[in-house]
Amino acid sequence: MPKVLIPLAEGFEELEAVTIIDVLRRAGIEVVTAGLHPGPVTSTRKVAVIPDTTIDTARADEFDMIILPGGQPGSDNLNSDIRIDKLLKDFHAAGKPLGAICAAPIVLASAGLLNGRQATSYPTYRERLGGAYYLDKAVVNDGKFITSQGPGTALPFALAVVSRLAGNHASEDVARAMLVSDAMDDEVWDQRLFNSTIQALVGALELKDTYTQGHAKRVTEYSLSIGSKLKLSEAKLRDLYLGAILHDIGKAGTEDDLLNKPGRLNRREETLIREHPLKGTLFIVGIESLSHIVPTILHHHERWDGSGYPGRLKGEQIPLHARIVSIADAFDAMLSVRSYRPAQEKEAAIRELQEQKGAQFDPFLVDVFIECLNEAPFEIKDFSYYF
Repeated sequence: MPKVLIPLAEGFEELEAVTIIDVLRRAGIEVVTAGLHPGPVTSTRKVAVIPDTTIDTARADEFDMIILPGGQPGSDNLNSDIRIDKLLKDFHAAGKPLGAICAAPIVLASAGLLNGRQATSYPTYRERLGGAYYLDKAVVNDGKFITSQGPGTALPFALAVVSRLAGNHASEDVARAMLVSDAMDDEVWDQRLFNSTIQALVGALELKDTYTQGHAKRVTEYSLSIGSKLKLSEAKLRDLYLGAILHDIGKAGTEDDLLNKPGRLNRREETLIREHPLKGTLFIVGIESLSHIVPTILHHHERWDGSGYPGRLKGEQIPLHARIVSIADAFDAMLSVRSYRPAQEKEAAIRELQEQKGAQFDPFLVDVFIECLNEAPFEIKDFSYYF
């Protein structure tokens, strides 16, 4: 049976603490509450609770997870206690999950545990999350960390914790027994399902073309690096993700022998290949949740000088996301072995991008992308972050 530690400080948010304790115990998870000092602990609204023990007796090796309820001054009291700081670092060092809700994610941030992580909190505390990437979502899962926004999100947060410790089936059983609405269930699960479906679709497409395995994910990663550098909003990064990962979906309607032809294409074959942006548009234009990314898929082969296809758009007539994907697509193509040529070295590909500034590519975006390449290596990530 999993075992969870919940520290309670004076001024904790009672709804968050009680909801989490209740849901976890319904799932058969052992919960131990620990006060910072002996005796009752009083909540924000003056509800007195007698903890099971004190924090001095708690050790990370005796628990599977630690969860910090929010509220004020409860979160600040947790934040100022060196015993909590040590416990959090011990849990993290042991590879165990950590959770926090409302204002309490600031305690994780103060311990230096959220740097480079996606996290959420009560909105007024987003500036105190240190090096975390703030997401305006009810519940955020990032590796070993689960964070949530406040009293109104305590139930989905608790169900997410149950999923982590006891499995999705246990969370679903508890939610069903509590008559949790389908809308809340959709909020917890449907985004991941949608993301997985998108990636499975792209994987099936790449089976047709043996020379582009992983191409869509690499193009997506490069595109998102540019989008992040431009400080695009979360919604626009999500749309850029979708446009990038689906940019070649129209090739599903292209003959396999054309995609894998070992030599250069003749004029007829090149015309057929150039139909893939139009075919991709036809694939998704009627899908309500994807129709807004049509311009990215349709125009990612336009050129800055107006000589591209299919619309011969020029300069900033080309949608921004299409200009970004165009650079990422070309760069990855240059680094990849194709049926008609070997891969180029990275330095040669960068030189080609620079030479094509103002001709094939947006000059400013090329400079942005080269900055990204120089700043950090790229690793394929779990793109569910962008949903």
